[in-house]
Amino acid sequence: MSAIAGGHGARFALVVSERASTSKRARRTRLCASTRSTTRVDGGWVKNTASVVAPVPIQVAWELWQDRTRIPNWMPWISSVSYLPEDRTKTKWTLSTDQFGQHFEFSWLAQDLEPVKYERISWESLEGLKNKGSVNFAKDPAGTRLEMEISYEVPAPLVPFGAAVSPLVESILSTDLRRFSTFSEKVAKAMSKSNGP
Repeated sequence: MSAIAGGHGARFALVVSERASTSKRARRTRLCASTRSTTRVDGGWVKNTASVVAPVPIQVAWELWQDRTRIPNWMPWISSVSYLPEDRTKTKWTLSTDQFGQHFEFSWLAQDLEPVKYERISWESLEGLKNKGSVNFAKDPAGTRLEMEISYEVPAPLVPFGAAVSPLVESILSTDLRRFSTFSEKVAKAMSKSNGP
């Protein structure tokens, strides 16, 4: 599920253009969808974190993240995620984007690590783009708090862009978690309508 590393080569231009178009909407949803993000460099790996409070029960947030193929719904820079037919603990990820006047495409195979139900999912890449990360879940008075942590090695084609990469990944993750908050709220409303009175 390496949304992680994928983020550093993705959606840079979109994030800049989205800032203006979503700033008013973001202000309206700040109570439930505010995000926090940080960046650290550790032994050659870059680590980004972001968090959000989604206005949904923890069970809904958990189930959405459990199906990795749904992730492109809130992380559109990931062009596809698919399970290996022979082992559903492994997923193939593809990122494809045009940024900095160039086309970038990255792929990797990720191994899901043992989850702690309603608390934590985590993964690490086995081949391809080097990355690892986790999403932590916690109940919150406003719904569910999610914190995503992603560590990755900046791939060679992006090294020339140096210091610009990590802040953009941080911005992308924050935007994606806000998008997850909106997406999960729509799912929760649809579920309550289908269950009906």
